[in-house]
Amino acid sequence: MNVGGEWALVTGASSGLGVEFARSLAAKGYNLILTARRADPMNSLAHELREQCKVDVVVEPLDISAPDAPAALIDMLSARGIELDILVNNAGFGLFGRFLENDEDKLRQMLQVDVIALTELSLLAARRMKARGRGHVLLVASVAANNPTPLYAAYGAAKAYVLSLGEALNVELAPEVNVTVLSPGLMDTGFLGVAGQKPSPLMVRNMIKPVDAVKIGLEAMFARKSSVITGRLNRFAAFINRFISRRAQARMILRVQQA
Repeated sequence: MNVGGEWALVTGASSGLGVEFARSLAAKGYNLILTARRADPMNSLAHELREQCKVDVVVEPLDISAPDAPAALIDMLSARGIELDILVNNAGFGLFGRFLENDEDKLRQMLQVDVIALTELSLLAARRMKARGRGHVLLVASVAANNPTPLYAAYGAAKAYVLSLGEALNVELAPEVNVTVLSPGLMDTGFLGVAGQKPSPLMVRNMIKPVDAVKIGLEAMFARKSSVITGRLNRFAAFINRFISRRAQARMILRVQQA
């Protein structure tokens, strides 16, 4: 058990970045609440972390896209007497393809997960952290947050919202509550398959490891930075974008996506 008894909640904890966030936080001694729709992968992960890291792990299967899911999750924590020290708002997915061809139901679900649920859970958790006088919130955005992204139009817009929200809250909630936004680049997490995009050889070569993205994100969070982008090439691209019109950015990205 964690001597300090501190707790971290990781959403989207059944695969990809969520698994690596859980492993990294457990290695630091944090007790964990894992939540996602699929229980079996989380139960296996929980067993691994209990055995290897000697921390307490609570598995809470939940569809975060359900309208009442964030409140239900916080109520569950209250019923167990758990106060959060860290919230990793990691759950999310994207939709690839021309906007007019997006499925309305999938689009609505994506926005519910990537925007509405993330916002509500951040509000409810940060409100309790503020009352206690301490806490960290890490929001997972994307490099797509930094520019208009044709063929990921709605996803990029959702992540731009996450970036703006987090950078504003970093100032508004300080010093008691720190909010940091992590904007990862391409990774082998299964994201592209869910989104419906087949990666090109160039995309594969530029992918970073999820464990590296998690390390960068947690280091930035504990340093109380407002935001961080993974990968030198991605950081350079974000810097160069300051000198290029957003229309030109969109045109360039469309050409790359169609290559």
